[in-house]
Amino acid sequence: MFDLKIDRLRLNIDNAAGHEHRIHPIALRAVALLAERLDGSGRLSRERWDTIAAEPIDLHLNVMSDEQAAEGIATAWANALTTKTGGQD
Repeated sequence: MFDLKIDRLRLNIDNAAGHEHRIHPIALRAVALLAERLDGSGRLSRERWDTIAAEPIDLHLNVMSDEQAAEGIATAWANALTTKTGGQD
C-alpha cells in the first residue's frame, strides 16, 4: 500500500443548480472507488509523484447518479495514474 494525496480536484459541472449538496459525497465516493482499484494493484509503480493531472471530466448532475459521477471521477484519476506509471488497465 502507498500513500496518495489529492491536493486539487477540478470539476466542470453543468446544470448543478439544486445539486450542489451532492458534490462532496460524490468526491468522497470517487476517492473510495480509486482506493479499491489501487489496493493490491501490481500495475502501478510505488514511486513518488510530484503531480498527476487527470483529464477534465464533465459531470451532468441533472442526468447522472452520484455513483455514475463518482465512477467517472475515479476512472479519470486511475487513467492518469496508469498513464504516469506506464501501466495498463
